[in-house]
Amino acid sequence: MILCDTNILIDYWRNPEQLRNLNISKDKHSVCGPVKSELLHGAQSDDEADRMLGFLRAFNLLVVDEYDWEFAGLMLQTIRKNGFSIPVTDALIAYLGIKYDVPVWTKDNHFKLIQSVYPELKLYEA
Repeated sequence: MILCDTNILIDYWRNPEQLRNLNISKDKHSVCGPVKSELLHGAQSDDEADRMLGFLRAFNLLVVDEYDWEFAGLMLQTIRKNGFSIPVTDALIAYLGIKYDVPVWTKDNHFKLIQSVYPELKLYEA
């Protein structure tokens, strides 16, 4: 299983032909709450948001609990001490990848910075 970051889903969302070729399945592809929120934030209409919600139901959902926020915050502190600044959502997504032991599929360079501090973070290369 892989955890899909928002930028990957946006690319596929914008290219329906490519989206069909992805062959999304709950046993191979997952998302988390922050990814869902970021994707829906970009919806251009209520209709598009509804279609996105339907699209997101095809993915396995990695659940975020209260302690995950704490661990992500501690990760952010450590990352900052190492001279980097990254968004909270990226730290949480990275933490969930580590927690659930799944690679994160992303094009965002923040994740390589996170991995330099947390080498246990796996990144998926398509």
